[in-house]
Amino acid sequence: MQHSKYFKVPKVVFKDEKIDLKEFYLLVKLFSEVDQSRLITKDKWKIKKSIFDNNINLMESLIGKNWLIKEENNLYLSIPNELQTEVNDRDYKEAGSKIAAKWDQYFGTLNLTPTFLQKLLSFMEDGITEEVIIEVIKISAKKTQGNPTNYIISLLRDYLNRSIYTIHDFKEEKQRMEEYEKRLQEINRKKEKRDEEETLEDFYKKGYR
Repeated sequence: MQHSKYFKVPKVVFKDEKIDLKEFYLLVKLFSEVDQSRLITKDKWKIKKSIFDNNINLMESLIGKNWLIKEENNLYLSIPNELQTEVNDRDYKEAGSKIAAKWDQYFGTLNLTPTFLQKLLSFMEDGITEEVIIEVIKISAKKTQGNPTNYIISLLRDYLNRSIYTIHDFKEEKQRMEEYEKRLQEINRKKEKRDEEETLEDFYKKGYR
């Protein structure tokens, strides 16, 4: 799949509450660029210091939070010792890979950019599950033409505001909307029937047969 290089990230990145959003994005990027065989078999991974040429403060912050290790003139990506106990081979999941697969399925000719993927991952960090984001992608495929990104972000923000986080929340909301639309259709049918009867009654009053 064309986007797979972006997604393989240790789950513990999502669990560290000490990192901010900018640090989270960078760690996702750095881990996604590590060869997967090395990711599982090593405990630290050499990265280029030039990544931080324009943001030394960010590098120092991640060193302080033990996501980076500075040894002599080298810089390594690592996992903090306090999170190591939570790591096993199965924890190296493909974060967002299901999203990318559905994106390719519904918008195959439109590239899923790393920037937009990071926006979607930020909603996951806020609590919206991957399954709900996939449902939003499905909805946007039916509702929008052309680039669906603005519609997807708008819908996810609305879900956050209304505390729709899990697939259970989503299904409850979907059922509620379906019942509302059903009631609305019934009201409209009754109104149309009433209008039709009133029209016929007016015809009769005027002597039409």
